[in-house]
Amino acid sequence: MARVASLAGEWRVAGIDGASFDEPYGLALSGDEGELWWNPKCAGMWRTYRISDSRIAFAFPEQLRRPDGSTPPVCTIGLPSRLPEVFRALDAAETITRTPSNGILIAGGGHSVTLFTQ
Repeated sequence: MARVASLAGEWRVAGIDGASFDEPYGLALSGDEGELWWNPKCAGMWRTYRISDSRIAFAFPEQLRRPDGSTPPVCTIGLPSRLPEVFRALDAAETITRTPSNGILIAGGGHSVTLFTQ
């Protein structure tokens, strides 16, 4: 299968932890060459990432950390109910692979997220 080099673009969450994402609302993520986020970015649902072959690692953006280790306040907005599950899976992620249907499976630590381009 083709190697995933980047998460740049717009992504639709199609699955969480091996089950289809079947909700009355959609979840979309945006990415560039080193970050993946849910809009609005000020909500703090944002991670940096690094891909090496089929390995991936996400991290909380250092630019959001204060010298004392705390994080600044973010915009007050209601988050979609399943969005924390997506970020729990990203935080545990170890591998990134293409699915047979040309999606992207990000998995590790017993969690996974499946993404498709929008």
